[in-house]
Amino acid sequence: MPKLKKRSAGIGARRKYHYKSNQENAFDSLEGRYTKLDSDSPPDATAVKTSSPQQSVWSNTTTQTDLTDVAHICTQTQSSHEHDYALPPSEHDIIDNNHENNDIHDILHDHVDSECEDNVDIGLEEVTIASQTYEQLVCELKQFEWTKTYTLVPHNTSFHLVKFYTGANPSVKIRVNREFMCQVKVHEKEIPRTHAIWTNVPELCDTVQSVSKLIENIEGFRLCSGNSEEEFQTLVHVGGTLGRGTEVEVEAYREGDFGAGYQSTIRSVKCPVLTDRRTKCLECASFGYVLKKRSDRAKNRSTDDIVFHHSSYKHKHMSRNELCRKINQQKTEINSLQHEVWKLKREISQEIQKKGVTVQKHEHKELSELMAVCTPEFQKAFPDSNSRQRLFWEQQMDHHQKPDSRGMRWHPMIIRWCLYIRSKSEKAYEAMRESGFINLPSNRTLFDYSHFLTNQLGFQADVFRAAYSQAKSCGLYDETSPWKCNVGLLFDEIKIKEDLVYDKHSGELIGYCNLGDIGNQMLAYENVQSDKAQELAKYMLVIMVRSVCSSFLFPLCAFATKCTSADFLYPILWKTVSAIEIHLKLNVLFFTCDGATPNRKFYEMHRVGNEEFVYKTLNPFDPTRHVYFISDVPHLIKTIRNNFSNSFAHTKTRSLWKNNKDISWMHIVKLFEEHCELNLYNPCPKLTRKHIDLQAFSYMKVNLAAQVISDSVANALEMLYGDEMSETVFFIRTFNKFFDCLNVRSVWEGRNKRNPNLEPYSSTDDPRLTFLTTDLPTYLREWQNGVNKRPGMLSKANRASMLLSHQTVRGIKISCASISECVKDLLNQGAKYVLTHSFNQDPLEQHFGHYRHKSGANNNPSVYEVRNTLTTLRAVKSQAIAPKRGNVKRHLMDKENVDHSKLQRRR
Repeated sequence: MPKLKKRSAGIGARRKYHYKSNQENAFDSLEGRYTKLDSDSPPDATAVKTSSPQQSVWSNTTTQTDLTDVAHICTQTQSSHEHDYALPPSEHDIIDNNHENNDIHDILHDHVDSECEDNVDIGLEEVTIASQTYEQLVCELKQFEWTKTYTLVPHNTSFHLVKFYTGANPSVKIRVNREFMCQVKVHEKEIPRTHAIWTNVPELCDTVQSVSKLIENIEGFRLCSGNSEEEFQTLVHVGGTLGRGTEVEVEAYREGDFGAGYQSTIRSVKCPVLTDRRTKCLECASFGYVLKKRSDRAKNRSTDDIVFHHSSYKHKHMSRNELCRKINQQKTEINSLQHEVWKLKREISQEIQKKGVTVQKHEHKELSELMAVCTPEFQKAFPDSNSRQRLFWEQQMDHHQKPDSRGMRWHPMIIRWCLYIRSKSEKAYEAMRESGFINLPSNRTLFDYSHFLTNQLGFQADVFRAAYSQAKSCGLYDETSPWKCNVGLLFDEIKIKEDLVYDKHSGELIGYCNLGDIGNQMLAYENVQSDKAQELAKYMLVIMVRSVCSSFLFPLCAFATKCTSADFLYPILWKTVSAIEIHLKLNVLFFTCDGATPNRKFYEMHRVGNEEFVYKTLNPFDPTRHVYFISDVPHLIKTIRNNFSNSFAHTKTRSLWKNNKDISWMHIVKLFEEHCELNLYNPCPKLTRKHIDLQAFSYMKVNLAAQVISDSVANALEMLYGDEMSETVFFIRTFNKFFDCLNVRSVWEGRNKRNPNLEPYSSTDDPRLTFLTTDLPTYLREWQNGVNKRPGMLSKANRASMLLSHQTVRGIKISCASISECVKDLLNQGAKYVLTHSFNQDPLEQHFGHYRHKSGANNNPSVYEVRNTLTTLRAVKSQAIAPKRGNVKRHLMDKENVDHSKLQRRR
């Protein structure tokens, strides 16, 4: 239920907008008035919808208007009470002084006629001579047919050219005084000299030509209709004002009925009144969004079934009637609760008298005294009150001092830690609880926290709300640091067990393919075409949101698939981008995935030209930004090592060659067997037999690949074997630098390891960016050209085996180009530094490790198990310790700080 917002200070405020000169005159008597109404009183007029955008605002003008009525309006004197700006003149406000007006009109008419020459009907364009006197100008103006659109109303101090709607309501009033100073009013609002209607109009309108030019300019504009929608008119009475939020400054007012095709409208104070747009000016259109929000809040607020004493409405935002309702509701509930408390006290007292057992005092105080004695020493050992050890000790003390364990309120950090332990093994957690050594929350308590979110696949509204809350706690919406709102999408698949599980809560069978609304329809169509039954899922596609500049990580959604293709990926990923951009208000900067065939085809679906490779596309939700495609760098270093290991060894599918020299895995084998395995001095202490003889699981370990393609191995080969292995040495050093440049993990790692390639990026002119975008692609291109020009009768397959696989080369080029542009973009937005480790999908690989470690070794979890584990991990957040033996190196947890953020609980 939305909160009741505070009523703007501008609503109902009685402020004037007269725009008058210092000299009050009869012309100003037509200005509107502010009706002094109470802010809670109903509006004075009922709004009607605005006219069609194609209809001219001047189409309601009358052809003939009685001159006496015009003089009556234009010469009326100001009444004694205050006039509101936005109200048109009414019959009640006009003073009956027709006799006086007619006398003035006759005197002026005779005086003007006496000084005019013969009435000669001349064209408007022929008047070029400036009038010498005010009377001569009036005389010349009377010679034209002004009554077709404007009515000339002479006066002893000024004359008026008035344009009317149907009836007696004036639309435009042009006033020229005896000094030829001109003034234009539309709907009683003076048009300033900065408006475009004054273009090519002199400051003194002393000729018919200058007056005609002004009228011509006015006719070239349309009347701004303001916000005349019927739903807005109840927000404020006619003549009332509106502000934005809690600001006192007036930003809009409600205008009365001037007969312009709408009965009433709300107009911005910055409204030019005359605009070149169809219906609304930009200022009124912008304020329309504010009115729409207020109208929606007013509709929600008008419901009578609001329970105020259980809501988050603030008193300053509530009316007097709502405050009285809240007091009555609180009184009713207090009385009810008191009766329940008295009833429970009587029942408990009766139970204690029947079944109570007396306990010796020393048995009760023994543990309390022991902990009291140890508390000072514990506080001395852990002086930081924000440490985890101190928190655990204080929670145990609080639990012991509670007479009833049900009154214990556990810290959110303890809840998250217990959820994580229980997700590993429920039996182990129960054993810890029942051992008596430590006190932990019950399973029923943890259930409310772990099941706060719905256990469903696909997109869920409550999951997006949880993601928004976590993103806000991580500082992604800091207005002073706009670059922090940039995030990336990591997506990959995990192999699962084909299995069906009956969910007793929802009554459905879990285990079939589920690709969202669009994907399920496409899948059903394919099954109908091929006459197949509904298939069980073999993989789980997980999409995770990762922040570039903070620790924000959140598994957003998951989908059960059989074999995901690019056609299924496309709608799922772009729908995820839409949800993040629109609902989470975050900027999606990149996609990161491995080099699987569906992922590469997904990139190619965004090709718009004949470029060598596709590495970015325009963001459809903001065409000024790009979304970049990144091939995961840890996966690339493994594929590079795999190509290298199969060169003259293992499967022997590669025979890498460059500049008449082999790049062979046998060089690594020779180095290890001759100088590392048995020698006392080991030039490469990290090399082991696991690095050399690769097995099935060894191929998936990133650290084994990174330790082979390293500077220490290259230096040992160069020192021990010289020029014989120069190309192998250069190959290893090139891709070691490639991995270091794209795996910067810490601000201090480069300094501590004395490796400049591991320094954070802080400048767009960093030489490493030149290496990634120029030097490395040039190395790969020269390698390919050298192989193509190698003499001999070599087949196309033989020449291809002398190079890295084309998938690996394309992934290297895509990642180098994308990450380089992402780094420059973030630095240009104001980021102090960028860590390129934030662009890989290591967090997603660690997330998959939690699925496989659920309840022990579980390499192929089912859809049901993945779904439950995913919900638990969303609640646990950073407390989930990554598996030690995963495919990627786990990062150390932040053991110093305690997370005090509130944990959502199911009610």
